[in-house]
Amino acid sequence: MSQENVEIVRRVFDAFNRRDTPAFLELLDPDVEWIPILAVLEGRVYRGHEEVRRWIKDLATDWEFFQVDYEDLRDFGGQVLVSGHWHARGRASGVESENPGTYLYEIKGGKVASMRTFTDRAEALEAAGVQVGKTPSETAELMRGLLKNA
Repeated sequence: MSQENVEIVRRVFDAFNRRDTPAFLELLDPDVEWIPILAVLEGRVYRGHEEVRRWIKDLATDWEFFQVDYEDLRDFGGQVLVSGHWHARGRASGVESENPGTYLYEIKGGKVASMRTFTDRAEALEAAGVQVGKTPSETAELMRGLLKNA
């Protein structure tokens, strides 16, 4: 497992949750493709630092609280698959929501080149190139780790 890639993703989560935008953006490639949960639902992609910065600003406008947490991080070469959840509270409504999420990070040159959120873990595994049932011991270990958080 590439501990460096996993550590980069941990630092991304930590900087995001602290709302340390400069530290967060420093971990992202200038041409990053960022697809958080709401963007998945809207069919949107945030490209580059300026669009990601706008996404963070929009979150602060719409959400009183928005945090993402990881429970399991798995390195697949240049990709890190994360099982976790997000927790948010609407600014206008005060309604809270907590949902599972699976995130696939692509790391290139020590920076996050892309991040995509999945609502379906099997789809995330497929995107990571994991063929369930094709590599029994690795797939079994990965699935145990991911499904324990389901």
